[in-house]
Amino acid sequence: APRIHKWTVLHYSPFKAVWDWLILLLVIYTAILTPYSAAFLLNDQEEVAKQNCGYSCSPLNVVDLIVDIMFIIDILINFRTTYVNANDEVVSHPVRIAVHYFKGWFLIDMVAAIPFDLLIYRSGEE
Repeated sequence: APRIHKWTVLHYSPFKAVWDWLILLLVIYTAILTPYSAAFLLNDQEEVAKQNCGYSCSPLNVVDLIVDIMFIIDILINFRTTYVNANDEVVSHPVRIAVHYFKGWFLIDMVAAIPFDLLIYRSGEE
């Protein structure tokens, strides 16, 4: 059996299965709450309150920040997760895992993890 680095996550481990379910739930939460928030929760009064109090006053903003952090952690975990190659071999070499992830889901995951609300947030100036 090949030696596996201690920070490598096996793709079939119970931890990875639970983590994937958690990320799936966070994606569903984001897919439902983002349109709802844009349609019903954003208004001029909220913008005035944001300018007076700050970004962390709204519990919804804090939850969104936690979700964004979880997505960034997911990217880090995916850089260390084994995969099965075309020859049905489990690949555990860190560089090969990273290259495989870069060629696959990395760009999609990175765009999904960018906290756009923090980038757009204004601290009172126009």
